[in-house]
Amino acid sequence: MNLIQIRTQFRQLSGRYDLVNTDFSDNGADFFINEGVRFLDRLDETQKSWANNYQLMAIGDYLVSFPYCRAIKEIWASTTEARWQLEKKSLQDIIDGYGTGLPSSLTSGVPLYYSPCITRYIPEDMDDATLATFASYIEIPTKIPGAYNAAVINVPTDTALTLIISGLFHSMELSDDTDSNYWTEVHPMLLYMTTMRYVELANRNIRESEEWTKSIRSEVEQLGMDLVEENIAEVSEID
Repeated sequence: MNLIQIRTQFRQLSGRYDLVNTDFSDNGADFFINEGVRFLDRLDETQKSWANNYQLMAIGDYLVSFPYCRAIKEIWASTTEARWQLEKKSLQDIIDGYGTGLPSSLTSGVPLYYSPCITRYIPEDMDDATLATFASYIEIPTKIPGAYNAAVINVPTDTALTLIISGLFHSMELSDDTDSNYWTEVHPMLLYMTTMRYVELANRNIRESEEWTKSIRSEVEQLGMDLVEENIAEVSEID
């Protein structure tokens, strides 16, 4: 199912005609649908919780940003000739490796380490002129949209390469009528249930929202069991 089909089904099952227009266009339902998607993403780890994001790095680059990431689990680097995993370090260790903290002060090389990077500023409306005073330091990247995370490597890369960021990622936000994701295509009823949960929360109907939550958890547990079955398949001994 795609977004307009989910929206249509929501209108018919919930009776919330105020949230979906008569031509099945959005009149507020999409907000609750997308909140339901994010709730399902966070609720448990499933076979679709993990994803890879690919970022191209030019010579001299030392930072990448990427959308929808909930948690970075691994980062790999690859060129046309090799592929290797980067070791995670604390941001403090990465900064210390740069000496003054200025990437321009360090000789380029082969990256071996990475750290998740701070992407939020206080105040959040800091103007570009003020930010430019500090933006040359590795822990102060240029403004990154709120939906993005970032990672910094230990040296500016001396060759063009691809970083593969593996981890837990949110599903794509649904905006166009033809948009779809894992939950719309494989578990549309679950998505309807989480949408209704947020509708009840918005109406401060705590008892109904708790009943939806119980039902949702019961269903999602089954998905977690599928992941366990996949992980233990063909495993004959414990390391």
